[in-house]
Amino acid sequence: MQRSVLLRTFTTGLEVTVICLVLGYPYAYAMVAFGPAVRIALTLIVLVPFWTSLMVRTFAWVILLEDGGPIQTLLSFVGLGSVPLLRTNLGVVIGMSQILLPFMVLPLYAVMSGIDRRLVLASSSLGARPVISIARIWVPLSLPGI
Repeated sequence: MQRSVLLRTFTTGLEVTVICLVLGYPYAYAMVAFGPAVRIALTLIVLVPFWTSLMVRTFAWVILLEDGGPIQTLLSFVGLGSVPLLRTNLGVVIGMSQILLPFMVLPLYAVMSGIDRRLVLASSSLGARPVISIARIWVPLSLPGI
């Protein structure tokens, strides 16, 4: 019993971490890449959860994920049928990802804003494709934020 709970806990934590990384990395990159007006809007979107009570956010997720709720209706409309979301591991992963996403985005943004973008331009001028430049220069330099 205890092993299954521990395994489920670590699995859920890993899933939430991967989801936050997959969603947060491009978001933080967009915060660095775009101009000041877009950066302010993206920062505001990230910071709104900090200004909202945890109880309010949790209650909102309960309403959204409940049987017959908006997400359930949307999934039925798309043709996925009735997918149970509330009181399931999937619901926990969705809620935790939303709550913990700013904790991934903000450190990534802080590290990425300090990376000299001329390094990527220099690698491309030396013949590296953009994907290679990002994989060999940008990602290793942004690892401290991850």
